[in-house]
Amino acid sequence: MFTKILVAIDGSPASEKALAAAVDLAANYRAELTALGVVEVPEVVGMIDEVDEIRQGTEAYLRQINESAVNYARSRGVVLRSVLVRGHAAEAIVKYAESEGVNLIVVGQHGHSRIARFLLGSTSDRVSEHSPCTVMIVK
Repeated sequence: MFTKILVAIDGSPASEKALAAAVDLAANYRAELTALGVVEVPEVVGMIDEVDEIRQGTEAYLRQINESAVNYARSRGVVLRSVLVRGHAAEAIVKYAESEGVNLIVVGQHGHSRIARFLLGSTSDRVSEHSPCTVMIVK
C-alpha cells in the first residue's frame, strides 16, 4: 500500500513519535523512508549576518537530528534517507512529497494551545489540507 514514506522531523517530541511510527510502517510495508528537515528562517530579522547565523545554526541542529534519525532507523533494520530543505515547513513538506512521488507523509501533532491552534493552525493541519497523498498525524 505504501511504498514511499516521508517523515517530517524537527527534534520535537511530536516528531520523535512520528519518526517511530514511520520507521515501523516502513519496516512493515518494506517501503522507502525519507526524513525531511526544513530549515525555516524568521521573516523578520535585523541584518543579513543574523540571517546567515540563524540559518547555519538551524542547519547544524537539523543535521544532528537527521543523523540521530538515521541511526534510530538503522537500529530497527530500516534504511532512512535524510534530506534538508529550506522554506516554510508545510509548503516544503508538501512540495517535496509531490516532487518525489511520496504516498504517505507522517507528521507529529504539535502541542499548540486550543486558541493558538484555532487562530494560527499548525504545520500538520496545513500539510494534511494541501498534501497530494495520505497524511498520518501522530499524537
